[in-house]
Amino acid sequence: METKLIPAHIHFTKWFIRIRWIAISILIVATIVVKHILDISVREISIYIIASILLVLNVIHRIILHRIKKQGVGKAIRKIKHEIHFQIITDLILLTLILHFSGGVENPLVLFYFFHMIIASSIFSTIQSYLYALFAFLLLASLALLEYFSVIPHYPLEGFISANIYQNTMYVFGAGFVFACTSTLLVFLSHMIIYRSIKTEQTYIKTNIELENKDKLKNEYVLRVTHDIKGHIAAILSCLEVVRSKATGSLNPVQEEFANRAFERTNLLSGFIKDLLNLTRKRLKHDYEFEEFYLSELIIKVLKPVQILARDKSIDFNIYIDKTIGVITGNPYTIEELYSNLLLNAVKYTPSGGRIELTVKNRHNHFVSEISDSGIGIPEEDLTKVFDEFYRASNVPKDIKTGSGLGLSIVKQIVEDHKGKIWAESETGVWTKFTFILPKNPVLKP
Repeated sequence: METKLIPAHIHFTKWFIRIRWIAISILIVATIVVKHILDISVREISIYIIASILLVLNVIHRIILHRIKKQGVGKAIRKIKHEIHFQIITDLILLTLILHFSGGVENPLVLFYFFHMIIASSIFSTIQSYLYALFAFLLLASLALLEYFSVIPHYPLEGFISANIYQNTMYVFGAGFVFACTSTLLVFLSHMIIYRSIKTEQTYIKTNIELENKDKLKNEYVLRVTHDIKGHIAAILSCLEVVRSKATGSLNPVQEEFANRAFERTNLLSGFIKDLLNLTRKRLKHDYEFEEFYLSELIIKVLKPVQILARDKSIDFNIYIDKTIGVITGNPYTIEELYSNLLLNAVKYTPSGGRIELTVKNRHNHFVSEISDSGIGIPEEDLTKVFDEFYRASNVPKDIKTGSGLGLSIVKQIVEDHKGKIWAESETGVWTKFTFILPKNPVLKP
């Protein structure tokens, strides 16, 4: 479980560091504006020194995080939490110093203590969150009391608020009481909300892992069963071929018709099993064999048999391939299968005299392929289901018997293996278009 949560911890720490860069910039700009434009009294040099310390600490935080990311899972999470402890503690201390040199408890910046309490509640346990609230309260209370009893000097915000408010006993203790109550309530609410969301996320991750394991077991079972069936079907086909060739003796017309029917049906079943075996292997295999190749050369290779089938049906076949695409990285065998499946589908479902278009466009670090036809189309309610296993659109003519219902599932799996996207658009009885986008190098991070 913790392995899955490491990126979230790292992301949170990076975000915290980025926020601090912004805070340093705002602190410097605000000090200049307050001092020189609004003419409000603040200890300018002291605040600049604190901003410099904050800047140096932020650089140290970045270096520490960079080193932690290189370590193992268990150590990484523990050290990231220690790093966040370090960040929050130093931030609270520096915030108290900033308040001291800019009005003490009179400064509205006391609200920034709450920000760190929310952060602590989102990462640490309930006890640790309340300890941070107590730590913030003690820092602010110490500052107020030390200034109140003149142990340390008070630097009022002259020109902004009454200079004597820090000596008002009712204000100091009343503000302290409100701060303590607000801190406790804030930690309670934020921790409750965040704790519930974390529990929900953990349940989701656990369920997802269980589903992945079950899906893997199902695929392994299907792979074994279909592999065994494939061998038996191959044997049956061989026997039927011998009978059809009349090597075992002559056949009367009725016997020949039944032998041909059996061979045809068994051949369709063999194709279905091959498709199922192919899809299952793709889903179980995670180490994809990518290599560099020329996309245009691969597509031309796929087009030759498709053009022959299109010519037999008098289909107008238009092709446009952007020559600037050049070399891409991927699995050439599955990419070939991807184009072949979609183009053969287009020929299959386009009536004689129809039209098919293949367009491949270059787009910076990816390429876009569109395969459209003037075939039977896909009903709107079926568009979201066409990539499902064993699904056939409701308007497919009954005389089109070929097809296992797995072709588009295989297509989608190939596209996803290459970190791409695919979708279908159609108007029933008029046209259908499949569009897919593939990166030129799926190995590179986007």
